[in-house]
Amino acid sequence: MNRFLVRGDKPSGGDKPLGLSYFLATALMLISIPSFAQSRDAAEGQQPIQARPGGPENSPKSDQTVDAVKGTRLVLGNNAGEVLVRSWDQDKVRIQATHGARDTVTAETTDLTLRVRTRSTRGPSGLVDYLITVPRWMAVNLSGTYLDATIEGTAAEVTVETVHGNVRVSGGSGAISIRSVQGVITIDKASGRVQATTVNEGIRVTNVTGEITAETTNGNIVIDNAQTSNLEASTVNGDVTFNGTVRDNGVYRLTTHGGDIRVGLGGAGNATVFVRTFQGDFTADFPVQLPEGQTPRSGSKRFNFTLGTGSARIELQSFNGNIVLARKAVVSKEEERQRRRGLSPVAIPPPAPPVPNAPPAPKAPKPPGWDDFAWDMHFDHKEFAKDFEENFLRGFGKDFEKNFEKQFEKNFGKEFEKNFERNFEKGFDNWFKSDLPRPKG
Repeated sequence: MNRFLVRGDKPSGGDKPLGLSYFLATALMLISIPSFAQSRDAAEGQQPIQARPGGPENSPKSDQTVDAVKGTRLVLGNNAGEVLVRSWDQDKVRIQATHGARDTVTAETTDLTLRVRTRSTRGPSGLVDYLITVPRWMAVNLSGTYLDATIEGTAAEVTVETVHGNVRVSGGSGAISIRSVQGVITIDKASGRVQATTVNEGIRVTNVTGEITAETTNGNIVIDNAQTSNLEASTVNGDVTFNGTVRDNGVYRLTTHGGDIRVGLGGAGNATVFVRTFQGDFTADFPVQLPEGQTPRSGSKRFNFTLGTGSARIELQSFNGNIVLARKAVVSKEEERQRRRGLSPVAIPPPAPPVPNAPPAPKAPKPPGWDDFAWDMHFDHKEFAKDFEENFLRGFGKDFEKNFEKQFEKNFGKEFEKNFERNFEKGFDNWFKSDLPRPKG
């Protein structure tokens, strides 16, 4: 057992003196708490400063309009900046750009290709923001390293390639190809062959008609209200959610390694469903009799079942996640969590009849010196415990606790205790031996 020893006491039995370092460290912690609480209260009491959208330049430095014949496509390379492409019903392209004084924007048409470039009089071009208005029939091809792109209202093909940037496409027809490394991809109301690929962010595809391919490594994939007969959605560290029409003879493959798969069948009557998970559960809002030896809560599961004629093929595979099926529609895991936390509109149940208030339970007395603290903590313990158990304890907690405790005590704890206690107690011993006046008590 550990205890503090007062001068003149001797350690007894298995007691191990903690030394003055532990006493002083505890005192310093208690002294620092009031200042932390005051600074936190002061920050919470301040009104937030309202920020405005936009950068140092709000008006374009250049503005030009060029004629375009049908069949021409737009090709723009922008190393860094934002590009917004809008559509209109004129056979003209208007190019507005905001850039530095040493940069110029050029637009040249050759072989039915309108190339827009930025040239600099000295060194590479700087950050350039574009607002380009194109005919609805014009195909759009954008590329860059630090490029954020938004394409709205086009009825043609769209190609975007970026490294650090988000991409949002509304509209598009034919081949829609979006690639990013560090960026979120959002595609809405497109038709044709849609391909979305990123690495460290998520993908959201909504109201799309046609073939869909969505791939990421560290991010969630959400496909909602899709009219498709060919779907391929895969991620490594993320969830996959699909809601849409399951067509006869269609093929739908959804895979993840460290996340859940949620599928809304949209009332599909004819499908063969293949389910495989190694460390996850299986749930459905309709009865499914699993093969002998497999249960919804068991570890490894591999089975299939048929709805109607079974003409469509649905493959669902997760290594370390759950698989959820619904006859109609499902919500993503993140949306479900927000609903539980009250962050999205939900149906409000009728008020319950009033219940007499129970007498308050007596409060335990506060320790001395703690009366000035105002602890105001509102915490959903059930929600936290559930998420913590699912996401932390299962895959991280045990190994971390074991390795951290061993390495910390080996590399830091012993040396810190030995050096700190030796030096500090030496100074305190000299103080006790000196002739300085000491407090009575």
